[in-house]
Amino acid sequence: MKHVKQKFNLVLSLVTAFLLLPALSIAQNSEVVEKGSFQALKTPIILVVALVVAIGLLFLIEKVIPRKVRPIFSLIFVGASIFFGYKIYTSIMAPVQFKQEKVKRYTAVIDNLKDIRDAQLAHKTITGKYATNFSALESFVETAEFAIIEKRDSSYTEFDKVYKIDKLKEVVIIDTLSFKPVRDSLFKGSDRYKKMKFVPYAKNDSETFKMKVDSLIVNGYTAPVFKVSVAKDIVLHDQNKDLLLQEQRVISVDEVDGKEIFVGSLDKVSDSGNWPTSYEIGNNK
Repeated sequence: MKHVKQKFNLVLSLVTAFLLLPALSIAQNSEVVEKGSFQALKTPIILVVALVVAIGLLFLIEKVIPRKVRPIFSLIFVGASIFFGYKIYTSIMAPVQFKQEKVKRYTAVIDNLKDIRDAQLAHKTITGKYATNFSALESFVETAEFAIIEKRDSSYTEFDKVYKIDKLKEVVIIDTLSFKPVRDSLFKGSDRYKKMKFVPYAKNDSETFKMKVDSLIVNGYTAPVFKVSVAKDIVLHDQNKDLLLQEQRVISVDEVDGKEIFVGSLDKVSDSGNWPTSYEIGNNK
């Protein structure tokens, strides 16, 4: 009877291990873990070790251990099976959970970066330059107004002194109809602009984005530029370190490239971010 129980334990462990193989294949997906990385090799190593330990324990129980103490080793066998099963499960799920958490956090970060970009573009439209710090940008949002204008074509005649005749002149007349607060235009009554400088999920609640403003000479024209950024390890500070290192090396059109999340550039005239279009879908801001 004891032998039957011992063999049943082995079969149960083997079945459990092979049932985890489909999940293992998911964990090896290049969209979840980087091929050849430690994280990609970690799960199959644990699986192989678990099978070796299971077979070894069974051999000890059957061939070496005296009958009187076999129940103790049977308990050790069951405990080892549970332990390695748990380790296999957590190893498989770690990359999946990391990606889910990463997308959630990046979405919140990118939403703030979009708000900052919109506020900076409004600042440039009205003042001709970008705000140099968040205090100035927030003050601008609270007090500045967009001019609501109307353009209409018009014409008139003017005497041409050269040709000695009247000539028709066509012009565009711009009328200012009213003004609308920037705060209402961009944030629709919300006060989230007061929090847009803070990095979501950072270890320190007062952590803010880095914002730099400069200018470039482009075709003889001085163009203002800006960049707002945050390092990925600030956003993912409490996540798996191996997966975080992998995330910082990623280069893909479907992912956020590099070690930071940013919008704008100091090297070229751009107000784009380094995130993929998937983070734009479903955003109603």
